Amino acid sequence: MTADDRGLLLGDGLFETVLVRQRHACLWAWHRARLELGLQRLGFPAQDPEWLRGEIEAAAGPGERLVRLTLTRGRGPRGYAPPAEPAVTRLVSAGPEMSRPDPAGATPLRIGFSTIPASVNPALGGIKHLGRLDNVLARMHWREGEDEAILRDAAGRITCATQGNLWLREGTHLVTPPVDEAGIAGTRRAWVLEKAEEFGVSTEVAWPTYERLQAADGLYVSNARLGLAAGVLIGGGAARTEPAALQALRRALHEAD
Repeated sequence: MTADDRGLLLGDGLFETVLVRQRHACLWAWHRARLELGLQRLGFPAQDPEWLRGEIEAAAGPGERLVRLTLTRGRGPRGYAPPAEPAVTRLVSAGPEMSRPDPAGATPLRIGFSTIPASVNPALGGIKHLGRLDNVLARMHWREGEDEAILRDAAGRITCATQGNLWLREGTHLVTPPVDEAGIAGTRRAWVLEKAEEFGVSTEVAWPTYERLQAADGLYVSNARLGLAAGVLIGGGAARTEPAALQALRRALHEAD
């Protein structure tokens, strides 16, 4: 990457964080769909998804690792106007080998509320663009004892968690906020919305009210590292017993290829 790369200077780019298991990019179809949406939304030239997948898997090595793919618009003149024919910069970096916690035995995340508002922009909602300062500031402001924090937009709508998508559990019903104005269309979120019915779990995409959040039987946060991790609201009641259908759903996501 050069000093005049638009990704470095302007955050003009996209990224994917992919779980790779034994050199296999897990849930690649969902990563590919989100990446192609982002490329289209930002006006990037099309990329060969299978070539990108090969680069990700080659970088991973054995075991389980998170591999980050970053695409920027490349070099350009000063100013905001993009080059007419961008030469996309591609960066692939692998994290250390890791062991993800078993979803059945993991300690629930302690979830608070962030004082940092989530930005709203329908032109960027859902895509995983490089401008993640909302999340950086929210993570900086976690209070002592918090493992996660809920972000709200300027209108007070509950949008997401600092590191992933937020879910409310009501029996065997899951509720997650929409991502067309704010937040990221997470790959695990997409998988759950597509697959949940097979496990006897219903889903709903809606802005949850604070009252509904407080009354929920439990909370979850989803991302590539956590899968669908259980959580409890700090200051709220204890999570109610998780139905077997939810346990099976979380186990399947944890093991999904």
